[in-house]
Amino acid sequence: MIHLLKAEPHHAEEMHLIEAEAFAAPWSEISIRYEIMNPLTIAFIAEENERILGHAYMQHILDEGHIINIAVRKSHRKCGIGSLLVSELITAARNAQIRGLTLEVRESNTAAISLYKKNGFTAEGIRKNYYANPTENGIVMWKYL
Repeated sequence: MIHLLKAEPHHAEEMHLIEAEAFAAPWSEISIRYEIMNPLTIAFIAEENERILGHAYMQHILDEGHIINIAVRKSHRKCGIGSLLVSELITAARNAQIRGLTLEVRESNTAAISLYKKNGFTAEGIRKNYYANPTENGIVMWKYL
């Protein structure tokens, strides 16, 4: 059974390994640990049998939430873990009285775009050449709560 838990600094090493599977430019373990310790960050892991399968984190800035990263192990994609994590972020945002959530996603990442749309996010802009390795535009998406 998958459990959603608050991410803690000791999870950073495994979170980094998952990001390395998921992203061309993953955050370092130190950066993830620092982000989890930031009082403005809301972070969760999806865990099964004491193994982290995915994670999600966002920053709470004023009355907005900026989703920084959502990543799921390759071996556990398309199992609903991403949806669980997005739902948990939305619930946490509502509990924190956040008015809206935003994120950037690669134009080519159709699976993530579909996940976000399924959870009520809409595309509202483009950040030209936002991503590197390869260079690609980022779609800015919002969900208003």
